[in-house]
Amino acid sequence: MRNHAPFAALIGVPGRWPDTTDHFIDLTWNASSHSAAERGDDFRVVTDGETHTLTGRLQWPIGERFRIGAELSWIQHTGGFMDGIIDTWHDAFGLNEGIRPLLEQDQLLYVLQRNNVDLARIDDDVSGIGDMTVGLSAELGSFQRRAKPGTTSGYFQRIPWRATFNVKLPTGDIDKLSGSGKTDVAVGLGWRSPPKTGAVFRWWADAGLVFSGGIDIDALDSSSQVYYYDTALTWRIVRSFDVIVQFAGHSSLYDESWEILGEASGQVAIGGLWHVTRSFSLRFGFTEDVLAESAPDFGIEVSLIARRW
Repeated sequence: MRNHAPFAALIGVPGRWPDTTDHFIDLTWNASSHSAAERGDDFRVVTDGETHTLTGRLQWPIGERFRIGAELSWIQHTGGFMDGIIDTWHDAFGLNEGIRPLLEQDQLLYVLQRNNVDLARIDDDVSGIGDMTVGLSAELGSFQRRAKPGTTSGYFQRIPWRATFNVKLPTGDIDKLSGSGKTDVAVGLGWRSPPKTGAVFRWWADAGLVFSGGIDIDALDSSSQVYYYDTALTWRIVRSFDVIVQFAGHSSLYDESWEILGEASGQVAIGGLWHVTRSFSLRFGFTEDVLAESAPDFGIEVSLIARRW
C-alpha cells in the first residue's frame, strides 16, 4: 500500500519488499480516487480525479542474506469511474462526503497555484512511465541464541531484523505528474513474526527515513527528510487464503502549511491473499484514508504474484 495522491506520489516513500528468498515477480494495478481542495491567501490546491497505476516489481536473491530489486510503474491520471461508487459507499455507512457534492462527477482537475500562477495543472487525461526504484535488502538475523522458550522476551528475541536501502531515479515526467525530476534515497528497518510452521496469525512492521532530493516544480519545497511506517496483520482463515489488515503512513512531504501537501498521511487497507498454487498468488483489497486531506479518499488494488520457478 502506498500514498497515490498525485503530488504525494512524487516523493520516494518506498513500498514494502516481501519476506521471501524465492525469485519474485509482483504485478500490481491500483486505482485511487482523490477529492480535495484548499485555498489560502496566496495559494490554491485542487486534487479531483483518479490515478491508475500499473507497477511491475522484480526481486532476486544474492546468497542467503541479500536481495536486490527493481520497480517501475506506468501511471495514468484520469477522470475515472469511481465517484458514483464512492458516493454510494459513503451514503450507506454515513461517512463524511467532504467536498465531493461540490465537484463534478468523474472529472479530472489537478491544480497547484501560488499567487494566481499555475505551478502545475492537469485537466486532460495523461499517462507515462513513473520514476524507477532500485533496492537492496539484507537479513540481519535475530537474537534467537538468547531467547528463552515460552517467554515473552524469548518471542521478541526471535524476531528477524532486516535493513533496506532504496533509490528512486527520475525516469518519470513532472509535466505529467508521473515523476519528481529528482533522486530520492530511503533507508529503513523491517521486522516480521518469528518463523513458525502452521502459524495462523503473522505480522510485519517497517519504518524508515526518506532523504528527498526535491521536486522539479518552482516555488514548491519538499521536506528534506520524511519518516515512514508500515505495519500489517495477516490471518490464515483457510489453508489457501489469508485476510490482511494493513496501516501505513508518513510524515509531511512538503514544507508547506497546507493540509493537502503539508500534513502527515495515514491509510488503512483491508484485503486478502489467495494462494492459487505453490507458485502463484493473487492479492486484492481496498484502501481508505485516515488523514483525509493528504491521501486518496479510496483505492482498490489487485496484484498477481509469482515465485518459485
